[in-house]
Amino acid sequence: MNKIKQNKITFSLILIAILITFSSLTVLSLPVLFNYKSKVTIIEKNFYKNFKLYLNSKGNVSYKPFPKPHLLVENASINLLKSNDKENKSLLNVNNLKIFISLRDIFLRSFNNFISIEISNSNLEFQLSDLKEIRKHLYKSVNNPIIFNNCKIFIKNKNKEVIIISPTKKINYKINNKTKVKNFTIDGEIFGLTFKSDWKRSYENPQISNHNIEIYNPNIFIKNIFKFRNSKNFLGQTEIEYIQDKMKYDIIFKNDIINITSPKIDKTNFNIDANINLNPFYLNGELTIKNKKIEKIIDNVLLNLFLYDEDYLGNINGILKIKFKDLKNKLINSGEIDFVFNEQKIKSKKAYFNLDKIGKMNTEINYINDQGDIKFLSKNILYIENHIEFAKVFQISSKKIKKVKHLYFDLEKNIGDTNFSISNVKVNNQEKKELQNQTFQVKNIQNLRSHIRQIIN
Repeated sequence: MNKIKQNKITFSLILIAILITFSSLTVLSLPVLFNYKSKVTIIEKNFYKNFKLYLNSKGNVSYKPFPKPHLLVENASINLLKSNDKENKSLLNVNNLKIFISLRDIFLRSFNNFISIEISNSNLEFQLSDLKEIRKHLYKSVNNPIIFNNCKIFIKNKNKEVIIISPTKKINYKINNKTKVKNFTIDGEIFGLTFKSDWKRSYENPQISNHNIEIYNPNIFIKNIFKFRNSKNFLGQTEIEYIQDKMKYDIIFKNDIINITSPKIDKTNFNIDANINLNPFYLNGELTIKNKKIEKIIDNVLLNLFLYDEDYLGNINGILKIKFKDLKNKLINSGEIDFVFNEQKIKSKKAYFNLDKIGKMNTEINYINDQGDIKFLSKNILYIENHIEFAKVFQISSKKIKKVKHLYFDLEKNIGDTNFSISNVKVNNQEKKELQNQTFQVKNIQNLRSHIRQIIN
């Protein structure tokens, strides 16, 4: 290598080193050279332009070069709607808001283009009525990435009482400029269950949105597809997978009425046929549960309909009829319970079960909390329609059962247990001295047969 060429390379390296050093010193010295507080109005204005959210800075604004160049707003509030009302509760109050900005904007001090924002260890509070504005932001706003780390979501009812708390590990809300897909993902927890929610919508096909929810331990997968024609007309489909259960529902919304049906009633365990009128709100639905154990229905489905938080019901009014078919039980094969929703209350209007070929049993159901133990209670009347079949099933003399028309009894069991007890037994509504104050513990069908023989005799 000749001397002239070597000197040119050396000069170039020195020049590059000087430029890098000068740039680094300039970037690092920016906090001293510039008063960012004087640019708060511009920052707030461009914050809305980049994220479609309203920022109200209340604390110091400074520049931080690491780990990436960003503005640090020490105290601020963020809202979906612009409001001059100081008493209006903000959607989010954050102590340390990071606004990531390009070096070009830093050097030019223009603050026009913000790359992304990051919010950590803050609380996101909103009421159920705010969901409409959140949905509008999802569908209509074009925004730069918004990231939440280790935050909590508080959802309140109309009385501003907290009804749901959801700690979140990460929330990522962004648009992929290459694929033209908008994503809103949440890694969090609700009601003690860890979940991941992934909502997406392609700008190339904006009428369709997809929303998948995966819940861990127990493993539940929910897949939603919605196709919007306009604000008063959309179609949807929901699929739910939980252990061996698979559910699929078609949803049609038209003229303020939502219709939900099960397209494959032969292949699913939970089939729905319901109409929901939104104005005024009224539910008229039928849910058919098939091929399930009685114990599972008592411990899961019915428990949530009898023990509930009134705040979750909101303005739900209407009737829900639950039918049971092909139950996995040696005695009970089908049944029906009617529920009425009114004024944040759920009432059981009618309940009955069919004992295969034997008769029909009318039931009054209740749940109680007994010193931390949840108990299922029921008062029952069995109408015996086929005495021969009753005698055959319970291995008892048909002559002894022939005169028995009704059996009255109370049933009790702890949630989670398969054993139950029977008490307050009456035959034809007549009390027997030998049955007074007697409780029968039932562990299996053989045990039950033995008790029935004792009662009839």
